[in-house]
Amino acid sequence: MPSLSRRPILGFAAAAALAGAWPARAQDEPRRAERWKDLRGLLFGDRPVEEAGEAITLTAPYRALDAGAVPVSIAMSPSLAPLVSSVSLIIDENPSPLAAVFRASQAGGLRLVSTRIRVDAYTFLRAVAETTDGRLLLAQRFIKAAGGCSAPMSSDLRAARERMGRARFSLPEGPPAPQHAVPVEVALSHPNTSGLQIDQVSRLSIPAEFVRHLRVSYGGAVVLDVESDISISENPTFGFMLAGEPNGELLLEAEDNRDRRFTGRWKVLPSG
Repeated sequence: MPSLSRRPILGFAAAAALAGAWPARAQDEPRRAERWKDLRGLLFGDRPVEEAGEAITLTAPYRALDAGAVPVSIAMSPSLAPLVSSVSLIIDENPSPLAAVFRASQAGGLRLVSTRIRVDAYTFLRAVAETTDGRLLLAQRFIKAAGGCSAPMSSDLRAARERMGRARFSLPEGPPAPQHAVPVEVALSHPNTSGLQIDQVSRLSIPAEFVRHLRVSYGGAVVLDVESDISISENPTFGFMLAGEPNGELLLEAEDNRDRRFTGRWKVLPSG
């Protein structure tokens, strides 16, 4: 499976040399196909990648309202979900194409994951699920958005840094049960700057500061593990399905590229 820590040219700075020379043109299908061929080889080597068909549903707006915060969700069919060990989210035309790799320790833990991403140019968005027997299954869609990686922050940088590390947990449909998974969402206040943005006051470049790893545990078991990069939006937010006994503790642990560590803890009560 791909790892953000060992991809030699997919980091935000080095990958720009690969991505920046190619303007986004919807009619340029041969170039887009070559782009995906290169990325697929870098991430998965010569392993075959199969079309997932209806087994994976990748949802995102065709034309994004905000290129800096595009909602994305990846859903697995009931038959596929127990077999999935990781899901890679790839944005072909972004300076850092591998936006995130999702993993879970529980079978079926990746049946549904969601986040918000930056999209830098008209691009194919792809989700590649790896199964426990080594198959790679692909879902893809085209999305129209531009400028997301260099878009101004939604708030003042100083204020964003002061809020850094605050965590939020949302449980909209009540508590989980051992055989009843419910949608939940965790969010971490963090500027998640891309290194491509400009401070609107000083007009200087804002250094890259982004969450590179986030782990969520429930009752001591890891229910979501995310390796991420600058393609994830400001204030990283991740949704997933949670099952288990109520009265457990949900623990969020995260670290960013400056080695800062953040935690959040919540008690999941039977009343929700």
